[in-house]
Amino acid sequence: MDEGSGLVAHQMSGFKDFCQFAQQTRVIAGRDLLGSAGFEFAKEGAHRVFLVTDRVVRGTGLIEKVEAGLAGGGLELAGVFDDVPQDSSTEICDRCAAEARAAGADAFLAVGGGSVMDTAKIADSVFTHAGSARESEGFFLMPRADDGMGLPLPIAPLACIPTTAGTGSEASMGAVVKDHERKVKLEIADFPLSPRLAILDPESTRTLPAELAAATGMDALTHAIEGYVSLDWSPYQDGRSLIALRMIRDNLERAVNDTSDENARGNMLIAASLAITIGLGSTHSMSHPCGAHYGVPHGVANAINLPHVIRFNVAGGSDIANRYRDLNEVLGLETGGSDTDLGEALATHVEGMAERMGLPTRLSQVGVPEDGIPTLADAAMGDGLTLLNPREPSEEDYAELFRRAL
Repeated sequence: MDEGSGLVAHQMSGFKDFCQFAQQTRVIAGRDLLGSAGFEFAKEGAHRVFLVTDRVVRGTGLIEKVEAGLAGGGLELAGVFDDVPQDSSTEICDRCAAEARAAGADAFLAVGGGSVMDTAKIADSVFTHAGSARESEGFFLMPRADDGMGLPLPIAPLACIPTTAGTGSEASMGAVVKDHERKVKLEIADFPLSPRLAILDPESTRTLPAELAAATGMDALTHAIEGYVSLDWSPYQDGRSLIALRMIRDNLERAVNDTSDENARGNMLIAASLAITIGLGSTHSMSHPCGAHYGVPHGVANAINLPHVIRFNVAGGSDIANRYRDLNEVLGLETGGSDTDLGEALATHVEGMAERMGLPTRLSQVGVPEDGIPTLADAAMGDGLTLLNPREPSEEDYAELFRRAL
């Protein structure tokens, strides 16, 4: 991996030639909000709600509180789908859509982590527009008026109550699920997938174990960092990324070290919803196949891969390194010195956070074998987010990054 290999000159500051930003989700945040779920969701056109969750969340008693909130707002519960696994799939999305249709639902409410929320998004699209989850793959390819060139056609009202502070799916137009047949993470993004409502209440993360708080928090950290240095950067996302990073700096380790700290948990929910963007980079390109092929939890994979991508990217030139310099300033790290020094300071800081919170720091610790590197590198190269990384990687670069992360 030669320094500067594959480098393409890109605009990383100033008035950008083109950018696009959309935030279509109404977010309400605070305490004791679960009881008003029905009142708030009714404002978005919901009547018969199909609730999507998983069995772990259902076992905490949280779902009963949400159901009571729906009833209190005059909404009917059409049914509950609690068969979402930790890493959902196209088959699960299709089954969820079919059960919602059979139940006569007209709206979806996701109560869970990223897998639950992404399942509900894709299931809602299939429920509304027919077809299958696998056929939905791609960016900005959902049905549109005027022969596909006009307004995106809406899906049924969708609301999310996140039970982890990491993915930010509750405020995103993106969704990712496994395609078991192809052994890939299927990525879908379009404006209608943005939930109409997100309810951020620290009560929803009260039973979240410390190790999951750590892993999902590192996912949010990765979104804040990659979103800021992505080729898809914009002044709009810059502000969100920097505020999110500051909140993660002040709250993530607090929330992990003391899971009863309601203030830290609430602030992490807000940070995750601010950090999320579909404009990410090579860390996600590496982590997606780690999950698809070896079942590595997404936040854990990001925590492991991010430091190596940081070191790779800062070697791409000062325009890129200066973006990381801004991040170092927020985190109180080295901002002077060489590009290599500041990249190393940030990478080491990320590694230290993961280690202090008890997360794995090597891919070999989570079941990734050395002989899997060629397959992983090929998959990372084909991931759409590779196109948004500030420094252009080759397949050989990815293979070396995976070796370093192993």
